[in-house]
Amino acid sequence: MSETTQKVAKATPSVVLRMACICALSWSGWAQADCPNSSPCETIHVYRLQSWPTIRQDASGRPLISLQEANAADAAAFKSILSGVSSTSTALAIRYDVTRIADAPNDYCECNLETGTKGCPSSLPADQLKQCSRVCRRSGAASCPVAGFNTKSDGGKWYAFPVATLCGGNRNVWKKNAFGNAKPSWCDWSENSRVIKQASCLAAALKTTPTPTLDALFNNNAPCAAVSEATLQYLQ
Repeated sequence: MSETTQKVAKATPSVVLRMACICALSWSGWAQADCPNSSPCETIHVYRLQSWPTIRQDASGRPLISLQEANAADAAAFKSILSGVSSTSTALAIRYDVTRIADAPNDYCECNLETGTKGCPSSLPADQLKQCSRVCRRSGAASCPVAGFNTKSDGGKWYAFPVATLCGGNRNVWKKNAFGNAKPSWCDWSENSRVIKQASCLAAALKTTPTPTLDALFNNNAPCAAVSEATLQYLQ
């Protein structure tokens, strides 16, 4: 019998109970229910560049301006993306307010607009785009099990938001899929709100001195006015 085993064997029932509780918490602490108002959930801003104009929704019925089955970046990574946006670009920059379970597992998934595993470029005619669906995959798998992230070499983060773990309807228990365990009622993220701006305007504003923060640009209507979703003209 090892020294550790001897100590456990000699422990009082109350000590053993405390040890059991500690072990249980270490395995389930990241998957607490109802955590939007407490740890381990976090509410953050993430950003996407959406080519425009485009269709309203993909072949699976997911709005293309939503985060459903899509990747998004934090402010550091998104600034790098905006630095490559030209003054003539018609793309939209979207900031999302998102709540997600922050604790592990945080395996990252790549999300793309595809049809038959083939990518769908934004330049496709509308009738062809309507045959495409967003798909998030982890390491070549057919689906994405968690809303995870990937930290880039420059320190920025890229997030994935799989529709399979989006909170809403009967999927209303805040618990993360872990160790192969999952239930239909479990979810690990929700999209709370979004703000839309012209990407070209933000790109130009970020070149001024002093350089504004992304939140300052999204929180104020100058120099870049917010785009109302009601006024968006989709491809038919």
